[in-house]
Amino acid sequence: MLILRLKQAETAVADGRLDEAFDIVQSEQIRQHRRGQKLISRLARAFAKRGQENLEAERAQLALIDCNKAEKLAGNTNDVARLRSAICSEMEQRRLRNQHRSYKVTEARRQIQDGWISVGEQILNDADENDGQMGMVMQQANVARLQLNEAIAKADRALRRNDLDSAIDIFLQTGVTNSKNDRVTELVSKIKSLSIQQIRDNFNSGRIDRARSLWQKVSPIANGTSEISELGSALSQCRKAAEYVAAGRPREAVVLLRKVKVICPSAKWLGTVTEQTQKAAGLLDELAASPLGLDICSGTPYENGTGGEKINKVPVGDSIKSRELRHGMNDTGADSSLPSEFVMQMDGVGSFLVLRERCITVGPVSSSARPTVGLMADPNIPVATIERVQDDYFIRSSSPIRVNDITTNNKLLVDGDRIILSPRCRMKFHIPNPASTTAVLALSGTRLGRADIRQIILMDRDILIGPAAGNHILAEFLDKTVAIYAQNNRLLCKASEKVLVDDKKISSTAGLAIDKQIRIGQISFVITKQKA
Repeated sequence: MLILRLKQAETAVADGRLDEAFDIVQSEQIRQHRRGQKLISRLARAFAKRGQENLEAERAQLALIDCNKAEKLAGNTNDVARLRSAICSEMEQRRLRNQHRSYKVTEARRQIQDGWISVGEQILNDADENDGQMGMVMQQANVARLQLNEAIAKADRALRRNDLDSAIDIFLQTGVTNSKNDRVTELVSKIKSLSIQQIRDNFNSGRIDRARSLWQKVSPIANGTSEISELGSALSQCRKAAEYVAAGRPREAVVLLRKVKVICPSAKWLGTVTEQTQKAAGLLDELAASPLGLDICSGTPYENGTGGEKINKVPVGDSIKSRELRHGMNDTGADSSLPSEFVMQMDGVGSFLVLRERCITVGPVSSSARPTVGLMADPNIPVATIERVQDDYFIRSSSPIRVNDITTNNKLLVDGDRIILSPRCRMKFHIPNPASTTAVLALSGTRLGRADIRQIILMDRDILIGPAAGNHILAEFLDKTVAIYAQNNRLLCKASEKVLVDDKKISSTAGLAIDKQIRIGQISFVITKQKA
């Protein structure tokens, strides 16, 4: 039986069926037989030879299997050692080639996405070898070039027929604004010039609504153009001035209108509106000093003489302005006037920095121009500006930043956008609830001076706290959403459960106190002013 097995193994080796012979010679009887030992040496040399052939044919994995079998049969002989060394060297070279190819593919794809299509194509063409991945990127480059040429042709036709809106829409929809193509640069420059002229014409004629609509549309294309930024500032200040007038604070509106006049000196209506606003401020001052103002300040409730309704009057000595300040006191007598920056520290949830200004800056805390949100980051990273314009948010920077891995200086932000100031300074932009224009910045890879704050809330009108994903602050232990909203420079609360400040119930019209323990059902938090 042993001799039969030996003959079977010898025949298998002669026919080149080395793996079959390998299985046969595993028998201990064959290994101890003199004829079997000679067969094993012959089989080991055959495995080494086949391994060398596989290696030369660039089949490194098969060569490694043969090498391992040869070593198992004959030990680490010189032939086996040389083969293993050659295999390891080939695998390392292959790893380096793959790494180099992956780098070229990644770099080519990044260049194409950043608008440098020709550069990306050249990187791929310079590669020593081509594969499916490179072919796919080359195909992406071809598609990008076709889209670019089509967008250029359509935008050019739109501008020739004086259809500025269509030209802007074409560039925004195709995303070719960042292309470094000379024709795209020329068309973008033309779009900017025409947009600036139309915005100024609309503004000077008093059509602020049209000017603002066009400014919002062209801003993602303008890429931080100084004149576009100035016009945006003028429009923002006009809106703020209108809010001051509506709130009965015309004197503050006058200051803003004068600033707008510097930016837009040709808007004749600004002079008239500024003069009217000044008159309104003077009339309010006269009213405060009149007998009616004294009567308002007498302090005793009286009946209106018709329905018996009692009206509370402001105590003696309070002016109309001080009467406004009294709204900053809640039912407990605590200060509830709302600062522009504050921190909400919620038990079992976390701490949140809340910013109420429409325009904020984000950058390194050690920057020469101190940002609104100071990050513990490299002082050389750029400072970005995030501005809320009506229901939209825009990010701008004088230096290039990356949003969703695309280099830009100006972008309209949407929910889920990834903002990258540097590889170690990232944040994510969220609009949790489409019905609310309050946004959230979630920090990643960086932090504020206060390490417990990981989220920044850009508050517009309200902050929603609740168990569902549509809330700005997620509190899973709540049964229903609690709404915190700003009104008359106070922070009010709308909730199904009673609101306690220092364990004392307050009315629904009272402002939430600063530096006091606030409890609403299962949630407890403190509002503190953000330290400068």
